[in-house]
Amino acid sequence: MSRRTRAPSECCAKRARAPHSIRTRNCNGSGSSHVRSICIANSPVLFFGTEVILAYITGEIAYTGAKLDGKKALLLCILQVLTDYSDGEHPMTSGEILRRLKEDYGIETNRNTVSRNIGVLRDLNFEISTYEENRQGAYLSAREFDNVEIRWLIDGVLNSKYLPENYAKELINKLKKLGNRHFVSGMDHVSALREWPHQNNRAISANMQFLGDAIGSCRRVRFTYNQMDCDGKLQPLEGGMRELLPLRMFCTNSQYYLVAHEFGGYNLAHFRLDRMTDMVVCGTQIEGDCELRERLDVDAAIYVREHPHMYGGKAVPVLLKMPRALAGAVFDAFGSAASMTASGGGFMHVRVKAAAEGMRFFALQFGPNCEVLEPKDLREQVVADIKNMMERYDG
Repeated sequence: MSRRTRAPSECCAKRARAPHSIRTRNCNGSGSSHVRSICIANSPVLFFGTEVILAYITGEIAYTGAKLDGKKALLLCILQVLTDYSDGEHPMTSGEILRRLKEDYGIETNRNTVSRNIGVLRDLNFEISTYEENRQGAYLSAREFDNVEIRWLIDGVLNSKYLPENYAKELINKLKKLGNRHFVSGMDHVSALREWPHQNNRAISANMQFLGDAIGSCRRVRFTYNQMDCDGKLQPLEGGMRELLPLRMFCTNSQYYLVAHEFGGYNLAHFRLDRMTDMVVCGTQIEGDCELRERLDVDAAIYVREHPHMYGGKAVPVLLKMPRALAGAVFDAFGSAASMTASGGGFMHVRVKAAAEGMRFFALQFGPNCEVLEPKDLREQVVADIKNMMERYDG
């Protein structure tokens, strides 16, 4: 049964953070400027004098509680209009900006005022291309992320199976706000979020934070490790709470893993974060653990490459015979760590260092297109697997 991750007061008590850290600076670097800018979560924000009017946060105008003054708000509303509706393919005329100001914010003004405020925004280092430059209209010419980069991030969330569906939805909505309305209209595939596989252990976020703190402070952790039952719920494995010295966290195969030293078990082992519950970070550092961690520490990229399908075990030299046409599949799995040499007849020899158990299933997934040549015990194991499959299907 899935359990809620707890944070014992003696181990995991944390001070709540404000959602945005705020730094203030005068635009001209002095203390006398009337219009100043601040940064909230690395986004530019404007305020006038000491009275904050609006906060420009992650692509949205947020009212801060002060009385809205149309004249003072106009600068940010124009910036918001350009953020929401403009880009190099969609420049906006003064008339279009005026219409959006009225429809979205109920502000009426004139073309000269719009032009003057765009000039102020440019003076504040917002990169805005104007009609005088391009003969088409005004648009925001530089953003923190372009549309392709935002698409990569959103698709990364969709393919992150470790994220619970509700977390994925919230994160995608935040990422969509980095683009304009034209970008959002082209993200129809995101509406099928429910069709993408996502696990439902909501403790994963807390697990990541606890493990990050434990790794940074060289402290041990304890947790219950689970397996998924056929009803989709987590069931604790035998052995109760595990005590580990965490070494590294990394993401591979659309899942997050922890590599750790397990006391009383394997020297090194890895665990999926979404299968952990009841996480506890030990309150004090134990003598000798930092030296042990330094001795056992691993390179995450090498560890992933040497453990195909994230099966455990020591990495050993493996020699395979495969069709040359599968060179791309080998490169996808092992990158440049795999040595491929043409051997005649359309075949190649593949040499790679990896855990035998992972290579066993790597070979089986390619069936007749992958022959294990070395080591001998791995070859014999694959032969036994093939015989077992024949008996199962013949029976």
